[in-house]
Amino acid sequence: MESLKINLSVEELAFVISPPGHIKSDVGVLKDDVHFLIGRPFDDMYTKAHVGLFKFNECAYFDDITQHVADAATRFDAFNIFLKDLTILYTGSTRMIAMNVLNKYPVREIFEKLVRKNDRYVPYISIASHLTPSDLLKAWPYLKDFTYSQHFTCDHIAVYARTGKQWTLFKEIPFGNN
Repeated sequence: MESLKINLSVEELAFVISPPGHIKSDVGVLKDDVHFLIGRPFDDMYTKAHVGLFKFNECAYFDDITQHVADAATRFDAFNIFLKDLTILYTGSTRMIAMNVLNKYPVREIFEKLVRKNDRYVPYISIASHLTPSDLLKAWPYLKDFTYSQHFTCDHIAVYARTGKQWTLFKEIPFGNN
């Protein structure tokens, strides 16, 4: 296993499920649409499409958490993730436009085996987060009837490392005994 101790500038790891390129492209187009509709950049405008599992920022334990995930992943089987349409998620005083993950249970099961049981964990792909109510009123009327249906095979966990504001793919951890 590669060691993160070599690169002391890594500040945080993100463990995610990463969809294939065509879905990332679709999400990118939707992000561009939101940018046009609200007339300003938004927080995750340049974030690549993903289903977030968890982030970890205790630098001294990067190798340990990565090994923990790799060990757990040997017991996961590949499955399909089904995506359907868009929804609004309420995040305190702000709003998020997100792509629905229809079969939440298998993703939630992975989350719970890696982190802990949490009934409030909801898997989704963010289109635009931290939108004000005003931003939402500008964008949602044009997106609420957007029809989307795709699926992809989830057979690994992608690990991204953050240095400053830049996230780069560190490794992919396959499911099963690969």
